[in-house]
Amino acid sequence: MALDAQIFTYEAELEWQGGRRAEVSSGGRPALAVMPPPDFPAGDEASWSPEHLFLASIQSCTMQSFVAHCAHNGLELVSYRSSANGSVARNAERRYAFQAVSMVVYVRMAGGHAAAARELTGKAQRDCFISASTTAEVSTDWRIIE
Repeated sequence: MALDAQIFTYEAELEWQGGRRAEVSSGGRPALAVMPPPDFPAGDEASWSPEHLFLASIQSCTMQSFVAHCAHNGLELVSYRSSANGSVARNAERRYAFQAVSMVVYVRMAGGHAAAARELTGKAQRDCFISASTTAEVSTDWRIIE
């Protein structure tokens, strides 16, 4: 079976900074300091952790997908914000992994566009590459108003 799908490729670099600290970068983008979360040895509350970047990636990807679907359907988005939390536990292979991610998405649409925007939420979730790439259960509570 031949698929006529595009292939998207991305690159990122990581450089160890000593201890458990690293910097990640990609092209000319600003570097991000990455440390373990505070519940692990040498964790740092003030830095991004891989776990926080994972949650931010799911949120950002879902937003990009929703914004694209709104644009394709002529819907005017006024504001968008979300919050996410995730739980890491041992899986069937006894390895730690994200088991569940819960997101709450707050959207304000222009007058008369909220109902149509609600119809796009399933497509936005389906088309998020990051959510599609994880075995964690991702649940999203959409709160869309005008």
